[in-house]
Amino acid sequence: MLRTVFAAAAAVLMLAGCAGPKFVTSDVTRYNAMSEAPQGKTFAIVALDDDQQSSFAFKQFGDLMNQRLSALGMKQYTGGAGPTNADYVVTLRYAVYGPSADVRSTWSGFGAQAGFGYGYGWGRPYWARGPFGYMGYDPFWDDRYDITTRQVFTRRVEVNVFRGATYNSDRKDRVFEGRAVSSGLNGQIEPVMPYILDAIFQEFPGRSGETKTVSVQVPENVEKAPSRPAASSAY
Repeated sequence: MLRTVFAAAAAVLMLAGCAGPKFVTSDVTRYNAMSEAPQGKTFAIVALDDDQQSSFAFKQFGDLMNQRLSALGMKQYTGGAGPTNADYVVTLRYAVYGPSADVRSTWSGFGAQAGFGYGYGWGRPYWARGPFGYMGYDPFWDDRYDITTRQVFTRRVEVNVFRGATYNSDRKDRVFEGRAVSSGLNGQIEPVMPYILDAIFQEFPGRSGETKTVSVQVPENVEKAPSRPAASSAY
């Protein structure tokens, strides 16, 4: 009976832990020669890879970039004479690497799952005097280390900003360089791209030469989520 009660309590605690919010976490590095976001300036978005430039995925990502740059006070260039006539040319490149093996060792003893820890004697064989006499070894309380192997993918997104008039010249004038690296179990970059871009453009242009770990919360119902999720950062 006692074992059943403890098992039920552990199950409740484990389910409660799984109900928390989800985040997309990226390591973001930025360099720039900008004091602030250039409000009122025009921008044109281009791909660095020809295959990406012609893909439907890039067009979708370009729309996400447009939303974020417009929110910063910039304007999308709509002229037909080429992107170099915009004040700035913004380039985007993305890739997914892997999978690679991520091996983890976790203790799955009941005491740890229930939050009791070793201090109360649970989690290892023991002899102790209980209300019904001495209680001996019970394999239910054994320490168990589970070895799990996961297939992890690495997503990399690069965003650069150049002065438009110099973009097609031999000496491009780059004013912003940002990259984000994120790891996860999903080999598709489409579901996480909005949150990785949010991480790159958080507090744009940011402090030059700084690397931050930025966690962007994924809304519980993504289909009904606002276009700009909340973001938090930590050094």
